[in-house]
Amino acid sequence: MIERYIYAVIKELPKNVREEVAAELRALIGEMIDGMDDSFSEEEKINRVLRELGNPKELANRYRGKERYLIGPKYFDQYILVIKIVILSVFIGISTVSGFAGIFSMNVLAKMIGSYIGTLFSAVMQGVAWVTVVFAVIEYKDSSYESNRIQEEWDPSQLPELPDEKALISRGESIFAIIISTIMIFFFFIPDKVGLYYLLDGQLNFIPLFNPENLAPFKVVVFIVFIINIVIELIKIIEGRWTMRTAVSTTILHIISAALIIFIMNIKNIWNSDIAQSFELFTTIPFENAISFAAVVIVIVTITSSASALYKGVKYGNRKYGV
Repeated sequence: MIERYIYAVIKELPKNVREEVAAELRALIGEMIDGMDDSFSEEEKINRVLRELGNPKELANRYRGKERYLIGPKYFDQYILVIKIVILSVFIGISTVSGFAGIFSMNVLAKMIGSYIGTLFSAVMQGVAWVTVVFAVIEYKDSSYESNRIQEEWDPSQLPELPDEKALISRGESIFAIIISTIMIFFFFIPDKVGLYYLLDGQLNFIPLFNPENLAPFKVVVFIVFIINIVIELIKIIEGRWTMRTAVSTTILHIISAALIIFIMNIKNIWNSDIAQSFELFTTIPFENAISFAAVVIVIVTITSSASALYKGVKYGNRKYGV
């Protein structure tokens, strides 16, 4: 119970002061328990001391010295992490696409570098701005909700459980997925450069994968798919653990994303007919069958990942953690 109370306090504080505050609280609570009448049981002593200290959020506010933030301590670490991911993803994405496009461009090097730097700066600024807005909204909603809860009478029985390590979500997987999605977004803006490259008699040959003019009307849909996949991973990073809210929201987004991908894949005129002929030339499988097979794989992966997410949400979501 004591450790749960301490955790409920320090999770609201900046990371660099958490250990110091935790040690101070342990010492304070220990002294207060030792000073109580021995007629009380150990459990009663702890309960009375925690009631006297009060709501852990109010105590955290006193340690902070102020209560209002644009991005508060609760989400600040995730905010900084997401900012770093956005900057890294944008840098890798724009650098990869710019380098790839530059191989087939006749532009002057100085002009290409200037365009690259300008695009990179603009994309990073927009990314940081949008991340800040999203986290500010989350902070505002959370602060409004918590301020109402603080006004209610507090009881130690309301303390959240300490987080289960098995309920935690791997940040590394989410970061990798965001970077890959970002690179794919940037490649999507140069569909005429995406396709099959091969050497024949020492010459580099290229067959486009798409018909850019037929793909253009669906750009918004494809862009939404990539954004949904990034949002899924951001939800995991912000939440940090599996809950029913995390599981249900990511499952819904996975299903929407998969449905949109399959819808786009089955639009025949977006595919370059030459790539279909080349595919059938080197394999015994018709191109349409390959598309159908890919759709089945997407459905299986979506069902598997959704079932896994919901299982973890049910298993760990009914526990009141303090993450």
